[in-house]
Amino acid sequence: MQPSPWKPWYIVFMLTLFMVLAFADRAVLGFAAVPIMRDLNMSPSEFGLAAGAMYWLYPVAGIAGGFALNRYPAKWVLTVLAVIWALSQLPMLWATTHTEVVMARALLGIGEGPAFAVALHACFKWFEDKDRAMPTSVVSEGAAFGIIFASPVVAYLIAGYGWRTGFAVLAALTLLWVVVWMITGSEGKVQTATPRVTEVKRVPYPKLLLDRTFLGNTIAGFSVACGITIFLAWLPPYLLKGLGYSTTQAGWLTTLPWLTSIVLVLIGSFVSQKLIQKGVSSRLSRGWMLTGALGLGGFSTIAMTQLQPGALQLLLLSIGFGLPTLVWTLSPAIIAEVTPVAQRGGMLAVFATVANTAAGSFAPYFMGILVERGATQAQGYATGFMILGALQLGVALIAWLLINPEATTASFAKTSTAVTPGEAAPAQA
Repeated sequence: MQPSPWKPWYIVFMLTLFMVLAFADRAVLGFAAVPIMRDLNMSPSEFGLAAGAMYWLYPVAGIAGGFALNRYPAKWVLTVLAVIWALSQLPMLWATTHTEVVMARALLGIGEGPAFAVALHACFKWFEDKDRAMPTSVVSEGAAFGIIFASPVVAYLIAGYGWRTGFAVLAALTLLWVVVWMITGSEGKVQTATPRVTEVKRVPYPKLLLDRTFLGNTIAGFSVACGITIFLAWLPPYLLKGLGYSTTQAGWLTTLPWLTSIVLVLIGSFVSQKLIQKGVSSRLSRGWMLTGALGLGGFSTIAMTQLQPGALQLLLLSIGFGLPTLVWTLSPAIIAEVTPVAQRGGMLAVFATVANTAAGSFAPYFMGILVERGATQAQGYATGFMILGALQLGVALIAWLLINPEATTASFAKTSTAVTPGEAAPAQA
């Protein structure tokens, strides 16, 4: 029987909700930061360590989740991940020590590691390659919408009913999604692979990993991941304690950087693609675009720390967060462009895992130390955001010098080897 024509888009809707819950479950700790530190007698550095604990098992889980898709239907892998998220929220209902919070966040990381890749894999099973752009973008933006929709709701719950209530409600909503998904979700039947190029080559992995373009994109991704993890863990307490906004105001204001990110990423991606279609080199249309966005974002973050609370400061804060996130759209495009098809998936996984894990493991903790050691909390936050901005400015310059897709492609062409026996033969033009 053929599935109903609306079924693929219903799956997209459920997968988007999956990503909304993923980031809501991840971000709730930041909204509860101030009362958690107060009630559990945590220092800012201890809270930062707890926030970073989510990334301790992140790479292991990400790889394991990818291999699980080779043996089990995506429907059930998604179900297991969502159950892990829900279970990871429950210890927060009775946690009284720093260790309990750390263990709960580490458990969350096991479910979060493979979430994005598994969701896209499930989506691809419902759409042919030529039809995947729109559903993929919708599912991808679930992360941003998770922050936008959840922020004011979670802030309201915490302000009105206590911080433990926020975790309880998200656990219940996640489990509700699991029930609906188990009843209505199903596996797509599309098995068509992405069209191959006419020649399939392989490049030694050491050369791939040490290539200038790959390294440039990876350090750029790392600096952006630092910003994302810091904003997730520390933006709500920064708005509360550093800038003096109320809990309700902080809930709404937290959505501004994510809204800005959606708008700027869509505009930047559109412009970059138009330049590519007009024959502009990838180094200019993608490499310079992403490094320019990263550098301007870093400058905006530094400038934001020099202003008094108000509309202009919030604008610069939003731009400082939103512009660098363009890296997560353009860097994978560059890596996919220069990497042989047979090795593309592995290199994209390495890029995402290294950037996210390295940043998430220490950035929230480092920010906590700066807040703790600042003359005032406001000064500690300002120092942390200044360092983040300076890091992104410096990395933007280094990445600008390194990223050169055309030079990388030429280099690989000289050293690549033919497909080894047993591999799929390339498609004929």
